[in-house]
Amino acid sequence: MKQTLETVVLLNFGCSDIQKFARAIRDRHIYTMVMPYTVTADRVRQENPCGLIVCADAGTPARPEAMEKFAALNLPTLTLDNGAADVEKAVEFCFNECKCSGSWKMENFIEEAIADIRAQVGSGKVVLGLSGGVDSSVVAALLHKAIGDQLTCVFVNHGLLRKNEAEMVQKIFARNFKMNLCYIDASDRFLDKLKGVADPEQKRKIIGKEFIEVFAEAASKTGAEFLGQGTIYPDILESIPLDGDPKGVIKSHHNVGGLPENLKFKLVEPVERLFKDEVRAVGKLLGLPSELLDRHPFPGPSLGVRHIGPIERDTLKILQEADAIVTEELIKADWYHKTWQTFAIFLPIKTVGIKNGQRSYDYVIAIRSINSVDAVTAEVVQLPWSLLDIMMKRIISEVDGVNRVVYDITQKPPGTIEWE
Repeated sequence: MKQTLETVVLLNFGCSDIQKFARAIRDRHIYTMVMPYTVTADRVRQENPCGLIVCADAGTPARPEAMEKFAALNLPTLTLDNGAADVEKAVEFCFNECKCSGSWKMENFIEEAIADIRAQVGSGKVVLGLSGGVDSSVVAALLHKAIGDQLTCVFVNHGLLRKNEAEMVQKIFARNFKMNLCYIDASDRFLDKLKGVADPEQKRKIIGKEFIEVFAEAASKTGAEFLGQGTIYPDILESIPLDGDPKGVIKSHHNVGGLPENLKFKLVEPVERLFKDEVRAVGKLLGLPSELLDRHPFPGPSLGVRHIGPIERDTLKILQEADAIVTEELIKADWYHKTWQTFAIFLPIKTVGIKNGQRSYDYVIAIRSINSVDAVTAEVVQLPWSLLDIMMKRIISEVDGVNRVVYDITQKPPGTIEWE
């Protein structure tokens, strides 16, 4: 999106709290962009910033030689050692030195996003992969508001959805939206491609590649030349290595790292500069129903990143059944809306146990429950022991092939929200 609002660029010199820092400044209605210190001065200039904030962890100061190239920009510059602890100092700098007016608000964003979509797409057509999650639903609403029937939403059942997900999403969109919706069952296609693949990065890229190919087939019938995507800002930030070394990437997101070089579509990504809570705020302003906005976030690669190791149809069904039980019991106990995400993970290891009075050697299911505002950091939820006990007993008694349930108590960082 072409920004007409004031922009403050945060140059990242290894600040571990950089996303949290950027989000805290945005809370004061000041638009921020995070860029690695390896970025060129010309790239920074393209954003027409009104100031720079240099962010580094205490004990690891910004490199003077790396700052020389930014001197020619002649911008107010603030250097902070421990960004998260100096937010108020940074906000004062933005208002006093950068002369920010504090006009970064979601109402303004919607107006600009719609104008930008219309300017980019013109009379062209857009195809959007719709999952029923918050990000793609908000993008669908923005695109539909901007270009109406020029948009075709494609809902792909790749076989990695939660139990009864395909039926539910179709019902929701048939009831709440009057837009072109094409349903494609490509389960066998995806699962055949993923057979035997254990590496999480490879799985993500296979899923992303297949999505693009499915879209290409759908677009050939609609004449679409643009591809809409629900990429959000943490997706981009976690996919950019600080030193230009691909090994420094936290993880390749399906929207960022899985796109082929010969992509035939022009991308439309209207929420690519928003954090998760900002996307939800936009959705509420657009009038999306709570049954969409208040659902727990679900990763683009779906259960593909919650099924550790190679995905087999029988073990995927185990995960779907276990995950459905976790959600059902969470809702019954009135804990669903008290947690940001709670889900099951399939572990491809077997342990000895006792099931139905006999020795068993079956798989392990992990349960993860976290709270977060914007997916930048996450705290573990201490679910009631009685609730976990119910989940465990139901999973072991109702799901064939499972004899052990464990609980993940790792916060983010150091762990990511998803296991893969």
